[in-house]
Amino acid sequence: MADKTKLWYLQNFNLFTGMEKSTMLSLDQNSRMQKNAKKEIIYFPDEPNNTIYFLKSGKIKISRITEDGRSTTLQLIGPGEIFGESAILGQEKHENIAEVMEDAIICSISKDNFADLMKKSPNLNLSINKLIGFRLRKIESHVEDLVFKSARERIEAFLKRYVKSFGKMMVDGWMVRPFLNHTEIAELTATTRQTVNTILNVLVQEGEIEYTRRYLRILSEDWLT
Repeated sequence: MADKTKLWYLQNFNLFTGMEKSTMLSLDQNSRMQKNAKKEIIYFPDEPNNTIYFLKSGKIKISRITEDGRSTTLQLIGPGEIFGESAILGQEKHENIAEVMEDAIICSISKDNFADLMKKSPNLNLSINKLIGFRLRKIESHVEDLVFKSARERIEAFLKRYVKSFGKMMVDGWMVRPFLNHTEIAELTATTRQTVNTILNVLVQEGEIEYTRRYLRILSEDWLT
């Protein structure tokens, strides 16, 4: 991290593409950057919701504890995305858990400083509003999958979103590195580890995917559509 400054990370952040130089300098001055290891918790439910987070590298899992004590994963946050954005909308306490799934580099800023930047920068205001709308649609789509789709349909829908969000197009097809383990996929799709194992093996036999703990490769591009 020493060879790349906080401003470098922010300037290469998707959300701030084309942002005014003065806004970027203010963001740099008022934010802080940190490293977080896998399994670290960024925030818990009922904690004060007063910080906006920008994920530069790694993955963050946003989940919620239901009334019966089960954990339901709402979304995965990848590089170039923000989380904790509900603070902008006036939500005073967190309702969800934010957990690091892969070692992460995170920039953070207080909601008050970020709100001031949004007032001064129409471009930033527009970008944030678009992002919040897109985030809500993704969560709605995920919830619909859990309610209306079969286990296989849920797992396939998740894998497709996962590849499109975190994968890269290689010469031999789409690939994601590293891949999730079966327990993590089960949590993200409201299935069991055994079900995930069975369906992944079926997809391998059907020639749709290839996977190990280190990667997931999509062998049939038509399968992604």
